[in-house]
Amino acid sequence: MPWISNTAKRTISSIALILACSLVIWYSLYIQFSAPTLYGEDSYYHLAIARFIKDFGPRYEFHWAQFSTFKNSFSDKDFLFHVSIIPFLYLAKDIVLSGKYAVIFYDLLFLLAYVFILRRYLPNLMCIFFLILPFLSSTFNFYLSTLRAVTLANILTILGIYFLINKKWIKLLLLTLFYSLSHVTFIMFLVYAVIAEIIRYFMHKEFFLKNIYAVGIGMALGFFLHPNFPHNFLSFYLNGILINFYSFINPGIDFGEELFSLPSKIVFLSNFAVFFTLNIILWMSLSAKIKISLSTFIWWACSSIYIFLASFSNRYWYNANILFFIFFASYLNDWIQERGWQRAVPKIKLFVLVYLMMIGVFVNFTFKGIKDTIDSQISLNIHYENVARWMEKNIPAGEIIYHSFWYDSPYFVCLNPKDDYIVVLDPIYMFWRYPREYSIYKRLAEGRIYEIREVINKIFKANYGYVRKDAKLYKEIVNDPADFKILYEDYLGIVFKIVK
Repeated sequence: MPWISNTAKRTISSIALILACSLVIWYSLYIQFSAPTLYGEDSYYHLAIARFIKDFGPRYEFHWAQFSTFKNSFSDKDFLFHVSIIPFLYLAKDIVLSGKYAVIFYDLLFLLAYVFILRRYLPNLMCIFFLILPFLSSTFNFYLSTLRAVTLANILTILGIYFLINKKWIKLLLLTLFYSLSHVTFIMFLVYAVIAEIIRYFMHKEFFLKNIYAVGIGMALGFFLHPNFPHNFLSFYLNGILINFYSFINPGIDFGEELFSLPSKIVFLSNFAVFFTLNIILWMSLSAKIKISLSTFIWWACSSIYIFLASFSNRYWYNANILFFIFFASYLNDWIQERGWQRAVPKIKLFVLVYLMMIGVFVNFTFKGIKDTIDSQISLNIHYENVARWMEKNIPAGEIIYHSFWYDSPYFVCLNPKDDYIVVLDPIYMFWRYPREYSIYKRLAEGRIYEIREVINKIFKANYGYVRKDAKLYKEIVNDPADFKILYEDYLGIVFKIVK
């Protein structure tokens, strides 16, 4: 349209990008309010911790996990993330609704950061296309819909890498400090910094040490300024190092499924846009040689780390999708700069057409994955919420409540904080401090211990308990009315009391 001025074109493209961002926010709202519950068990844990900080301040005794490092050496590994949730607790009487508002806020924050980075490399209309790409991953969609600190970590990661590339060392220092108080993966900033400077040295014969210093100082300050110092050292060791090591050697700990890789077919279908784009980039690199910029090499190196990690652990696909598509945006910018817009536009139109065809083939899998996730989460989390609220009304305060799986308790800690439980979050926290009790706990849930009443009452000091119906322990308890009284039952589990 040659009759439209450049200013008008920029205005139209800006409006189009704003409309696209608005649609993404509408999508986030739709996903959140399609379910009466939150998504994932971790969302309830983070809500609970935010409320504890609001009620008790940043330092308090975490008695809700009686057989865990949390009991005597608790450290909030996502401290500033939890602090940021507190304002949303005042927006609704229902804590679950408050959590939904917090998720939407972080979705918006992520969107702004992602678009900010994309616009450093691409014009507005192309940013719209790149805005869509991560949402073609069912894995990305699930993680973005949960209230987890990893979304904040993604925001800080992409901003931090951008600051590294552009030698904004003061902003990098502040960002690293914030990151080290917000998520246990802050050590990755040091990895990014070293990689970035090695690449910078080989490309431009410059090693910008201020970036390394900034990251190091930010991390050190975060360690020592943490309100749970020095317990945060143990938390970092267990959650940042040991859990990843144990997920490889499998010492007999029941970790969550996200720590392990899914079958190759599921991985491909869940992240088909990444694999398809890799082929596009390979074709582009073979068809014409272009000069690759420093930023492209750094984004590629950082995204490659997560693609490699994702081959072992499904949770890393959340990070990999974001970093990879920013790398692609930077690569495409290099390609356009080399060829010029007049030569590039026909190819870009072809790329978009091919992508649309690819989306038409695979998008049903993504939508099915999202729908299945919503349906399963509604069924599962309604059950847990009902159980937790029943406990809050009917079980005396101060009781230790047995539960057969570690992922039961985040719901209970959030919605029935007047009682205590066995362990919360990853079982590494129980395994490290109470290895004998963890072995008993695991064998009990698997139905490999016969003195059930004595173990629950004497070892775990519990008079009440919760068991899901898919646990082998369920039949043992139901078939022993002399020792156990069923107090509550629904389609998925039971609450029981030990008969004195």
